[in-house]
Amino acid sequence: MQISMNIIKNLLSTYQYTVNGMQRKIIVDEAGVLLITLLKYGKLSLLELREKSELSNQTVYNNARRLKEMGLIQEELENEFPRRRLISLTEKGRKVAEKLEEIEGMLK
Repeated sequence: MQISMNIIKNLLSTYQYTVNGMQRKIIVDEAGVLLITLLKYGKLSLLELREKSELSNQTVYNNARRLKEMGLIQEELENEFPRRRLISLTEKGRKVAEKLEEIEGMLK
């Protein structure tokens, strides 16, 4: 499966910020953080995804919707109570997440 460079470009942004007087860069946007988090932990509920990614509820919800529309994540409801909505990577999403992780690792 060929990964479109447009998908990668849409998930990459460079943010610069200062911590203790030192310049830092973040290359992956919030959607990319969610992909990398799912790659690392596997299937997660929205709450678990928020906790592990350290992003706000609204950020996780909005980006999960965006990633689902792009075909990078999928949702399923658990069969047992409590019926949580579980989020996981699609095959395409896994490949994109691996590329993003590789890019972020090269910048460290």
